[in-house]
Amino acid sequence: MEKTLILYPAIAMMILTLFVYVKNYLDNRIAVINKSIKFSYFKAYKGEVPDYVAVSRQTLKNQFELPIFFYFLISTILVFDKVSQLDIVLAWMFVVFRYLHCYIRLSSNHVPYRALVFELGMMVLIAWWVIFLYNIL
Repeated sequence: MEKTLILYPAIAMMILTLFVYVKNYLDNRIAVINKSIKFSYFKAYKGEVPDYVAVSRQTLKNQFELPIFFYFLISTILVFDKVSQLDIVLAWMFVVFRYLHCYIRLSSNHVPYRALVFELGMMVLIAWWVIFLYNIL
């Protein structure tokens, strides 16, 4: 099996992160243009903001929390040259849950659905780490 296949889920996550960066940027610009927030808000990110700006910002922050463990695991698997079919499946499962989480947060933001999708993605990632550590140790 081609070990570089594990990079495709990582690229998909980077695309999601770039999308959220652009969305966050546009939401901030719109809020400033509409005078919903003052430009000075960006000095320390303090003050009142419209919900869509807060949600967009939080969604961007989310891309640098749990996914960090995903990227590190992919890097570690590549370093140890231990890419398996299961790794690729689990990586894609995690990515799908992250895309769903992002979609829910940026659309309805229905917390029970968002929490469920987050938890499922987290469980996939934890299981993947346990499997990797079991196989490597």
